[in-house]
Amino acid sequence: MTQDTTEELTDTVAEQTEDLCHIHDHITRVIAALDVPTSSFSGYEEEYRSKYDLDGVIKMFLYQHARDINQSELARRLQGVAFIYQRFRLSSPPVQQIISHNWRNRFTGEERARIVETAERIKTICAEHDVIKPYEPALPPDDIEEDVGEEQIRESVQRAVDLGLDGFIDPRADNITYPLEAYFERQSYLNLAKAGTTTKARRFARLSNRSKVPHGTTHNRTLKKLATPEEQTKLWDFMGDKRQDWKAIRDTVLPAFHIGVENILNALEEGDNPGIREPVNVAFDITTWPYWSSPFRDERDVEWWEEPVTIEYDSGATREVYPKEGYPEMVSGTKESHQRAFKFATLTIIANDTPIVIAVEPVRDKRRWEPDSVETRTRGELVDALLKQAKQHVDMNKVLADREFDSLEVRHRIDQHNGYYIIGKRKQANSDKVAIQKTIEHEVADVSVEQGTLTYDGETHDISYIYVPKDTAKDSEEYIEGDYAIFTINAHVSPDRAQGLAQQYRDRWMIENEYKTIKKHFLPTSATADFRNRFLYFVIGVALYNVWRMANYHLRDEVDVNLGEDPPILAGEIVELVGLCLFDPGG
Repeated sequence: MTQDTTEELTDTVAEQTEDLCHIHDHITRVIAALDVPTSSFSGYEEEYRSKYDLDGVIKMFLYQHARDINQSELARRLQGVAFIYQRFRLSSPPVQQIISHNWRNRFTGEERARIVETAERIKTICAEHDVIKPYEPALPPDDIEEDVGEEQIRESVQRAVDLGLDGFIDPRADNITYPLEAYFERQSYLNLAKAGTTTKARRFARLSNRSKVPHGTTHNRTLKKLATPEEQTKLWDFMGDKRQDWKAIRDTVLPAFHIGVENILNALEEGDNPGIREPVNVAFDITTWPYWSSPFRDERDVEWWEEPVTIEYDSGATREVYPKEGYPEMVSGTKESHQRAFKFATLTIIANDTPIVIAVEPVRDKRRWEPDSVETRTRGELVDALLKQAKQHVDMNKVLADREFDSLEVRHRIDQHNGYYIIGKRKQANSDKVAIQKTIEHEVADVSVEQGTLTYDGETHDISYIYVPKDTAKDSEEYIEGDYAIFTINAHVSPDRAQGLAQQYRDRWMIENEYKTIKKHFLPTSATADFRNRFLYFVIGVALYNVWRMANYHLRDEVDVNLGEDPPILAGEIVELVGLCLFDPGG
């Protein structure tokens, strides 16, 4: 067979590269799509020695030299979460020794020079088309699931159980058919696959290494037992004020969650560069899990003698309604007036690389149709409970919260925990409007600070009101001249210091992405009204999110990029998420 010359090879590859740069947005995708004439290389004479196809090996070395990396880095990237070895159709990620052996023994000196020269042409053309990126693109799920998806799902499920779900104790009888881990594995799979909890077991059975797996019809019933409080007599049973079920459910689930949090924080401390440095900044927020059923009966289903309940809206408008009996007590309204949902409050460590959720609380809001005697939770009580949870794990520095936590009680509670807060404030007081106008009219400064005090429950605290322009680009459609944001800080600060603190408030915004990720990728599809399931599933979803974030941190060295708030390998699809959660990059 006649070999192509170096010039013929580079010209052929260069022509393809020009075309592929108009199709693909990344040099790795371009190299993977090349049709390299293997006739330019001799390869092994004895084919049985070839564990890896020649085409894939050639692309591997073209990739190495086009990316200007050494063999050690090449091995790490091939074994890493971007599944580069799969792009090049290698049967497995080769270790460095195998890479070196192939380079020295599979190609002649002339062929090695040919690869290097061709890679230089590829790099030059890709640079001209601006498709050389610092990160690696994730594979589409359809390209990878059949080959490695099943094994990675098994590994991810196991590590999630080991780290995030280690604290849950099996409440069932000794003669059970399946161990609790089997249900956690299935729950984790449902979260990863965005499947319903009653999904048939066939797909999961194929992925699992167990000889038998639980059926979907038993899944909800089994996990519900984990969130069912013990049936034993409590003091309050004799006091005429029986403790609410949701509080007992909360107390049943959270101790196990905190064992998982401690496991993850300990894992982040491994190595010379710990992922969490104390004291930490933390942020509160509340997220929702929609519940679509209306709390009110249709008037056609109401008996003539029944009396309606009159509810009043913030606007002053009123409405007569007929509430349903047995409507889930933990479901309440959202910011969208026509929507209702289960709500959960979280406290998250805000860090550039490793945001971790370290506290979860159920939200029990007052509902307009309920009498005042119904026991609910104020935002201050939520904050107090979250801070108590968080103090089990870390020392806290600053506490950040949005305007939903704009209350005297919240600020008072944080002060009681010796916290330093930055909280958004609603524009309610006339004094705010006056201060903003003064700031707008100032000849030089566009930031101002008003000092004051607040008193709650007999205690007085120092407070600063900070007025800063909203951080919206002036060429944006959302920009409004003179639109200001207000923040409160429990200390007297100067305008210069205030501006820096307002900038720190940006860190809180990553929680919005956190909630999107948890709800899109770590919660199963569920329509259950049972709070035991909802709360347990949410806590498990948060635990899996924490494992994913921990893996991001540990993988930073493997892909040479920051895997923090905007990691290049996203949790967007099953296989990508699995790779980030638990794929061991080796190296």
